[in-house]
Parts: sequence; structure tokens; C-alpha cells
Amino acid sequence: MKLPSVLISLSLVSSLFAERKPAPIPGSIPHELIGKPAEEEDIFAVASKQGSRVLISRDDGRTWKQSLLATPHQEDGGWHGNFAVYGLATTKGVLAVFSGWGTPGIALATTDGSNWAHLNPKGSELASVWDATAGAGVFLTSADMWRGVSTLEGPFQSWKKHRLSPLLDGGKTHHLICGYGEDKGGRFVVVGDNRHVFFSSDLGKTWKHSRIPEAAPDKQQGAVVFGNGIFLCSYPGHVARSADGGKTWTLHPHGLAGKRLSWRGLSFVKEEFWLTTRGGKGSRKSKDGITWTDLPDSTPGGRFVEGPGGTLINVERHSKTPGIRRSTDGQTWIQVFTLPRTMSLGISLFWCRENSGVSDDCKRGAVGLRDPSSNTCAYRLDMT
Repeated sequence: MKLPSVLISLSLVSSLFAERKPAPIPGSIPHELIGKPAEEEDIFAVASKQGSRVLISRDDGRTWKQSLLATPHQEDGGWHGNFAVYGLATTKGVLAVFSGWGTPGIALATTDGSNWAHLNPKGSELASVWDATAGAGVFLTSADMWRGVSTLEGPFQSWKKHRLSPLLDGGKTHHLICGYGEDKGGRFVVVGDNRHVFFSSDLGKTWKHSRIPEAAPDKQQGAVVFGNGIFLCSYPGHVARSADGGKTWTLHPHGLAGKRLSWRGLSFVKEEFWLTTRGGKGSRKSKDGITWTDLPDSTPGGRFVEGPGGTLINVERHSKTPGIRRSTDGQTWIQVFTLPRTMSLGISLFWCRENSGVSDDCKRGAVGLRDPSSNTCAYRLDMT
């Protein structure tokens, strides 16, 4: 399955219903992927912030149905626990939702959008997950300096952990966010606290270290996004920009200093970077990460992805009517799914194509790539 045409996350969590104990892991979920890609189909998918709930649309984002709910348990509302969701990624026909912060990580995956299984073998343990991405047949999760990053290659049976602390030369970092870009065969870029950057040009086999300039804050890195040949990492007053796959970085003001940005609210759609504020007013766009201009006032806050026909899907966490919005022109937005008060949606958005052949990511909201040879697309959004 060339999986989801868009997968957005709504991170709308009510602390009124939060429980403190981690949810038990259901024994009914198998440990082997079921099925193989069978037919070609464009879909959108949305993953929740809590419970590993996944919604899928098979009609260009018009209607949505639930494909997975790992648990209705609220844990602490989506921030810590077995099913606190921090990533959703797809590559080579496999879509996976990643959860577990403060607990061991859990990866649940599907090849057909219906049947789900653990992506890690029975008895094995995945490190906690603060973010996840994928590309060129490799999944990557990131955590902190102690747990590092983990990679999984096809046939997706064994995770490999990579220590990053030896690269720090005595420094410290935490809250590692990550992204993938189709740059010179594929690159992973990971950004953590204190402006530490780790990048790989061989799909996660080896890693190098760099730093973002000191004018950036020690924390508050938002999202790592690739587009138009460059990586951007968002901060409250600037974006950090790299045109060489993460080796060197420059800082550029985006014009939103003093405003509260959407959490991980950087996307790449319409061949532009979109950076949003909570509520959407005054949000900005840029083709190169250097020059920024205003988005239309009608633009919602949150994250965005673009389907193959140009349809845009949006999820905004801090909205009076939280849910999923759809637009065909980027000007007029229609709410196609409204979040029930008892449901917590919240982590990522994708577009993919189901196909009997080999599929790969094409373009990502948080970390984008395009593969013209296979004419497929996949978009990744994180919590808004």
C-alpha cells in the first residue's frame, strides 16, 4: 500500500479525563504485518495524540472513518504513556503510528489501512519516541541524548539503536525532533535542545554532528521540514536553514516573533513553507526560508498537507471547533470532521497511494520529498 495521502494529527486533549497510569498493551494486536499492497488508491489519514487512533479518508478528504484505536485509555492526556502519540510515518507501502514517551515506544503498522500489527518483534523493546519520520524504506524514531535514535529497514523486523551522546563532546540535548528529505539519495536530520544537530547521508547508518547558531534559543525547536532542496527548523523568532543537508545552518526571522506559534506548526505545501500561529492570524509563507510573506487571513492555524490533486487538509489543535478542514484553493476552508469532546486526535497527517508496486514517500508536510519516478506522495504532520 502506498499509504496515506494525508495524515494529520489533531492534538486536542482534555485533562479532565486524563488518567495517570499507562494503558496496558492489547494482546490482540499481532506481531507480524498482515497483507501486501494490492490495489492503487489515494488516501488521507489522521493519527490521534492519545490512544493511537487513526482516521482514514478514501475520497480526497471529504469523509473520514476510524481504522485503528489501540486503547480508549486517557493515560495522562497524551503527553506521557504507552499510547501518547508522537509520530506517524510511511515508506515502502507501510504506514506506522509511533507512541510511548516516558515508557518504551510502541510502533503499530499497516499495509492496507485496515489490518494493524506491531512493527517491533515480540519480546523486543523500542526506545521512547519524541518524533518519527521515514523515507527510502527506512523508519527513524528520535528521543534524547541517552536513548538516541533508532532505525528500521525492510523487511521491518529488527530495530537498530544509534547512540548520539559520543558526538556531543560533553554537551547535552533532549527532545529530538527529526525529518527526512530526498536530498542526494536521502538524508535524515535530527535537531535537539541546545541547538544540537545530527545528520545522516546514508539513511541512518552513520551520523555526524553540527550546531545551529547561538542566536537561536536553547529549546523550543518546532519541526524539521524539507522542501525545495533545503531543511528548515522552526523556532519562535527564526527559522534555522540548511542548504547542505544539515552540515551548516543560518538563522532567518520569519516575522512572527512575539506570537504563539502552532506546536510543530511548520509545513511544506504548494511548493512553499507555511508557518502558522495559533488561530492562524498573521501566519507566513516562504519558498526559500529566507524571505517570508503573509498567508491569507482565512488560513487556519496548525498543520497542512497537500494531496496529488492539490487538495489541502488542515488540522488545528487550538480551535473553537477542532477538527479536520479541507480546501481546494487554499482560500476557502470547509470543516469535514469535527472532533467529539470524548475523542483526542493529535499527531500527524499523511497523503499516500496504495499500489501493488513498490511505494515511497513523495512529499511531506513536516519533512517532504518527491519521487517523480513513482509518482507517489506522502505527507507527514506532527502535533499542532
